[in-house]
Amino acid sequence: MFDARSILIRRLIGPLWARWERSPYVVHYRHLKRTQFDPPQTIRPRQLQTLQSLLRHAQETTSFYERRFAEIGFRPDDLRSLEDLARFPVLTKADIRNHGPEMIANTHDRRKLVSKATSGSTGVPLEVFADESCMQFRRACTLRSDEWSGWSWGERILLLWGGQGRCDWRGRLRNALLERIYYLDTLQVTDETLTTCLEAARRQPPSLLLGHAHSLYLLADYARSHGGPGFQPRGIISTAMVLHDWQRRAIEEVFGCKVTNRYGCEEVSLIASECEQHDGLHINADGIYLEILSPDGQPAPPGEAGAVVVTDLANRAMPIIRYQIGDMAVLSERACPCGRGLPLLERVEGRVADYIVTPSGRLVSGISLTDHFATLVPGLVQLQMVQETIDSLRFRIVRGPDFGSDSLDRIAQLVKEWFGTEIHYECEFVEKIPQEPSGKYRFCISKVDKNALFQFSSSRIS
Repeated sequence: MFDARSILIRRLIGPLWARWERSPYVVHYRHLKRTQFDPPQTIRPRQLQTLQSLLRHAQETTSFYERRFAEIGFRPDDLRSLEDLARFPVLTKADIRNHGPEMIANTHDRRKLVSKATSGSTGVPLEVFADESCMQFRRACTLRSDEWSGWSWGERILLLWGGQGRCDWRGRLRNALLERIYYLDTLQVTDETLTTCLEAARRQPPSLLLGHAHSLYLLADYARSHGGPGFQPRGIISTAMVLHDWQRRAIEEVFGCKVTNRYGCEEVSLIASECEQHDGLHINADGIYLEILSPDGQPAPPGEAGAVVVTDLANRAMPIIRYQIGDMAVLSERACPCGRGLPLLERVEGRVADYIVTPSGRLVSGISLTDHFATLVPGLVQLQMVQETIDSLRFRIVRGPDFGSDSLDRIAQLVKEWFGTEIHYECEFVEKIPQEPSGKYRFCISKVDKNALFQFSSSRIS
């Protein structure tokens, strides 16, 4: 679709607005677009140089890292390769909660920093701070990756998100002139709100759909049963939660557009995103340095699931070095056919808490389980797996008209295939699966101590 206004935004309104706001994100964005095809042998030395500078800054300006460097006898000058960073301790969520103020650089005024708060899967608040220059660089990184979906900066966006809140006059003006975003509040998804959303999209077709994977699926499912969407976007971006294959297929079928899977977190923003090839996710190597670790703390071999550990290369206000997010992912050693030199993740497995732990110590991906159950059990509308104890599972099930005795037999068969007699299970039939406060849905919840997940060798992860 031709959109003259989007061209005007990219070439004139956007740069002028950025200059008025004294924001460098447009300059960053243009630079990042030029460098995205740099080869790995150019990207890695650039990351090393940035890491060396970050470590020196962290040691010199924060009491937390000054103490941590001293405790392990490590100096910034000891970092001579990216692999040397493995000698530095992993940063945990507990570290941030207990020592947050000590992690803020004395070169920054905390009152002027941007707070990014998240409760994650535990419900315990976690707060990280960043300065405005970091936020603008992150914005540019995200803008670059979003355009890989087929959408172009300046085109209209339908955002499926929760709790947007109110913004000031400047925010409203920015949205009207520049961002062109309208919302479906995923904290209040009803037939009425879905109808209103579809009607608005038909009047003013969005070029991009952006939202939680399950919210996009709910909109697609509703549109399919109400005469179709009536518009075809140029891009669809799924983010903030794991995108299941069955969700991807349904969304793409309804909207006639490929889904771009994007991965990030509140603490460091964009981590990785699919490009137009939709075969793996490019790591945002300009903004972060990413490691995938086996349960023994060593680098996980490409193709094997491990814990995501990330270092934020842009945040100097509150350095985040080797932070274990609590997610699992699989690293790739392939080169993407798109030609970008940015490294690849094969896939994101979800949270550590989304793994089922068997009595024998085997780890089973809850994402894989959910995909199998959703596609193989007839009449299953929605499913949530809850591991209450090491040897018990509860399936919360939303039934469709076709759900019956054959469905129950299929569940029993799948449980036997995956677990044998190790785990007992029960089915709980519900009207709907409750959302988290953020508006997201969790399809697998393990209440087993998460630390237990890393007491086993990586060969036992399945």
